[in-house]
Amino acid sequence: MKILPIIIPCCLILSCEPAQKDTQPPKKETIIVPAVKETTAKNTKTPSFLDVPVEEKKSNHEAKYTFHAPEDNSVITFGGYTSPRPSSWEWVIPKTISVTCSYVLPSSTDADQALITITQVLNADTETINKSIDRWKTLFRSDEGGPVYASKKILSIDGQDATQVTIHGEFMGAGSGWRLHDHLIQVIVVKNDIMTTFIKILGARETIAAHENDIQNFLQNITWVEQLLD
Repeated sequence: MKILPIIIPCCLILSCEPAQKDTQPPKKETIIVPAVKETTAKNTKTPSFLDVPVEEKKSNHEAKYTFHAPEDNSVITFGGYTSPRPSSWEWVIPKTISVTCSYVLPSSTDADQALITITQVLNADTETINKSIDRWKTLFRSDEGGPVYASKKILSIDGQDATQVTIHGEFMGAGSGWRLHDHLIQVIVVKNDIMTTFIKILGARETIAAHENDIQNFLQNITWVEQLLD
């Protein structure tokens, strides 16, 4: 029985010894970050034609020429038509994607320059010529203060009839916020089985008169060369 008192103190001494230090380096705690689901705001903006990558654009005339200078500057190409470019006409970027191509007719005097724009619309989406004339007339008021008059005549372009509409007066523009005296617009409307082409010449009457020979040569040499690509 004397052994028991001896054993108990020994056990107490052993239990009070410091714990052996762990020589192993502490393990790094791995923090798992839950994956955050990426959210993007819904894009409500209608994509612009300019936002479309080049490789995704159709290889038709509008994609190639509307916002890029033509590769062959000796001719003006629109849809399946082509005609030699008068040397004084300068290509410019159209202001809207609905315009196939635009060219400036420079002025050699103090008169305003003129602009020729070519727009093409599928026949199914084309309004009547009389409705178009009524709309163009709203852009003008006569310099004498009387009613705006539109003259019409028939031209022959590439062997088919075309209508030329001429309106002269004080050009007010769509917003009527400014006035340009002695201006005129000439619109040549050409229609085939696929589309209607509007060749619009707008500017100071003096400037357009100075380019009259170039305008007539351009119109007389318009030729259909190929079918439009889908």
